[in-house]
Amino acid sequence: MKTWLQAVLSVVLLVGFYVFAVGLVVALGAFGMGYGTDWDGSGTREFRPFLVGAAIALFLALVFALGRVIAQRPTPPAGILLSPEQAPELWRIVRDLATRMSTREPDDIRLTAGANAAVTEEARLLGLLPGRRTVILGLPLLPAYTVDQVRAVLAHEMGHFSGRHTRSVRTAHRARMMIVETVRHTTDGVLRAVLSGYARLFVAVMQGISRQMEYEADRYAVAVSGRDAMVTALREIRVLSTGWDEYLERHVLPAYDRGYLPEDLFGGFAAYLAECREEVRQRSIEVAPAEPAWWESHPPIGERIAALRFVPDVSVTPDCRPATVLVPDLDAAGRRLRASLFDRPNVRLLSWDRLTPALAHRSARELASPLYQAAARLSGRPNADLDLLLDLLADDRGLDLARELAPHDADEDALQSLTVAYESAVEAAAVDSAAASWRHSWSGPPELLTTAGEPLPLGELVDLSADPATVPAARDRLAALGIRTAASATA
Repeated sequence: MKTWLQAVLSVVLLVGFYVFAVGLVVALGAFGMGYGTDWDGSGTREFRPFLVGAAIALFLALVFALGRVIAQRPTPPAGILLSPEQAPELWRIVRDLATRMSTREPDDIRLTAGANAAVTEEARLLGLLPGRRTVILGLPLLPAYTVDQVRAVLAHEMGHFSGRHTRSVRTAHRARMMIVETVRHTTDGVLRAVLSGYARLFVAVMQGISRQMEYEADRYAVAVSGRDAMVTALREIRVLSTGWDEYLERHVLPAYDRGYLPEDLFGGFAAYLAECREEVRQRSIEVAPAEPAWWESHPPIGERIAALRFVPDVSVTPDCRPATVLVPDLDAAGRRLRASLFDRPNVRLLSWDRLTPALAHRSARELASPLYQAAARLSGRPNADLDLLLDLLADDRGLDLARELAPHDADEDALQSLTVAYESAVEAAAVDSAAASWRHSWSGPPELLTTAGEPLPLGELVDLSADPATVPAARDRLAALGIRTAASATA
């Protein structure tokens, strides 16, 4: 099917949906008012208020969904605008692509924090009238892609705004929104099921066309940037998306929740990807769905790459420079973007070599604090330190301490909690004593190293402390390592 037919088909299916829905309203209302219930010819009609109520509810859902979609104004994604002066080469590439795709150039280029790229337009009248057009480029792509790969990705997105795609994309998208909004605001279970069936039919009919448009946009990208650039960009996009999500989840958000933020947020991602790229690649394969969801408009990446094998390649002058050159002052742009997304009052900005130690030390102290409080209660003292913990363990009161720490747990679980908290107490004491320091690691948890650069023998210290007979040896070992036990922490 020609892609320009998508607009026509979208409108036809949308009209059909509302004709079908209005027909349900009329049928339910009429039957609820008693029309068609005079089975015996007596002239008596049976009024069914629940059907009338369902008809009114469905009508209101239709009106609400229609008004919501018509009145909706797209909001720009969170990010920062790049002027032609701030990114002249990027603007030159985008304008050149617009010329090659026979479409108008965008009004804005917006740098965002996602590992993706897109082109959006604030269209009106169900997508039939054009509006402000914006190129969206994720900053995490720049340190991982070459200039050729960025050009290929942007060519794909601009391809959707060629004369053959633009209106059909906008109209189909608005039609889908109207149908989905109507279904969402239909509360009656039976009616919702019926309308959901139509919505699935709409998506199924339009899906083939949407995916064909993705294949066409891929071919447009090859025509202006070459096959290798597009294929490699596709291969890496899931890796970058998975890596960015992991980077935020493992390294950024835990720090942010505790009031810290890395000074070089995006440079940190580049370092993380450089060290862990192959591991991330493997995980991205593992999480990739075997089959796309029924509502997914994009074909699987593997199928898109396979289809490009049959697309004639073009001769291009390769540009393998890192895409970071497209934004000359990328560090400043990264700081502006970080501030627009993450900064809040009282957040401490630290370099990675300071942030990880600060966060790890704070976590150790937080985990040890309940243990010190339990030891203070058990001993009747106002405060507790590592020295008091060792006294209690030497007196064979480890189980009492565990029960005080976790009174609602079984003894085995309470002892496990005691071990974890004691490890944290030793870690915090080692750092407070300047006997060890935390080292940042991208591939795993931070490492606690002694002044000799060796891992702190935490297991050995715990084992010695667990047996009352060897607690004196534990004290000697702690002292040899330079870890103070007196007043190392308080409850």
